[in-house]
Amino acid sequence: MCVLPITLFVFPSLLEEIVFRGLLIPQNIDKKAGFEKALYLLISTLLFVLWHPFNAFTMNTGAQGVFFNPHFLFIVTLLGLTCGYTYMHSKSLWVPVLIHWTTVVVWVFLLGGRNLVLQ
Repeated sequence: MCVLPITLFVFPSLLEEIVFRGLLIPQNIDKKAGFEKALYLLISTLLFVLWHPFNAFTMNTGAQGVFFNPHFLFIVTLLGLTCGYTYMHSKSLWVPVLIHWTTVVVWVFLLGGRNLVLQ
C-alpha cells in the first residue's frame, strides 16, 4: 500500500509528464505566438490522450475497459490540458507532475481506479 503512491509518482506521473509536457512543449513557450502556444498544448494533449488506449492495447491489457472508455478519455483530455497549461505558465515540470500524481492517487485510492484497471 505504501509502495503504490511512490510507484504512481514515477509512472505514470513523472515519466508521462517528462514526455508529454517536457519534451513536446518547448521551454521557451512564452516567446511563441498565441496560436503556436495553443497548437503545442493541443498536440501534447492529443498524444497524451492517445497514449492511454495504446498503452492498454499493447502493455496494460487489463485496463482496456477503462482506457477505451470515452468518459475516461474525456477526463484524460482535461488532465492533459490542465497539465500542459500549468507547465506553460509555471515553466516547471513539477507543477504538472504533482497535479497528475494527485489525480491518479485520488482515482486509484478513493474512486476505485485500481479495481477497474486490475479486473
